[in-house]
Amino acid sequence: MSTLQLEKFHPDAHLLLDFLLPFIDDDMLHVIAAADYGIDVELHLVPLKLLRDSRVIPVLNWHPREVLELLRWSEPDKPGWKPGIEGVRGHFLRAFACSTLLMSYKQAENNDRWLSFNETAIQLALSIRAIGEESLPASISFFAWCLEHLSPLDTERMESPFLGLALLSLAIDFPSIDDEAIIALCEWIDGTVQTLLIDKQWFATRRKNWLLSTNHHNMKNGRWVEMGQELEGWAKVQPASEKATWVELIGNRLADT
Repeated sequence: MSTLQLEKFHPDAHLLLDFLLPFIDDDMLHVIAAADYGIDVELHLVPLKLLRDSRVIPVLNWHPREVLELLRWSEPDKPGWKPGIEGVRGHFLRAFACSTLLMSYKQAENNDRWLSFNETAIQLALSIRAIGEESLPASISFFAWCLEHLSPLDTERMESPFLGLALLSLAIDFPSIDDEAIIALCEWIDGTVQTLLIDKQWFATRRKNWLLSTNHHNMKNGRWVEMGQELEGWAKVQPASEKATWVELIGNRLADT
């Protein structure tokens, strides 16, 4: 995606920190720090507090990487799910964990400490929706930043389209993002995937086409399919336009309907 078009999404990682950090209290930090069966709580707390209080992006050593990754899998809408918290506070906590992981990968010492972006991205996008519209501007900027800064780390080219999809899901109806930018994002996503399929479909985790057929970090594939269905459903009720046509195409291919 051209730098010019990506700039329309105002790439910035720190706006999401500005939004999330005031909601992260000490009790919530303790929930994260204790996520690994209560082991090494104080060692995990040190970098977590540095991030919240001083905005020091952590080096992803075992402390706090392990507990952030465990909180990434939390399900705030499922009663009794551990580790984590139920309800909106749980979504704030999961959004904090997911955004911290994604931001941390940009640091040189963390460049090789990620396995996939897609599972973290879908969990973050869903938490942002649960938190509400007030989080959208910062979240759109955050995923644009991810697309700009994390895509170069993805030398296999299998993960960066998911960052584009997460961005698309949040930005399609946002007033300040014009149709041209959405169309360019859709074109980039589809073009990247079509190129990827030529080389990578032997990784297939299911015998179907498009992006999910290449995805071997596939624990959240069902949620990506649901996102595709939502994109397709959104487009079908819009007035006819090039933007709606592209969004429906992307949704259809992701949902594989």
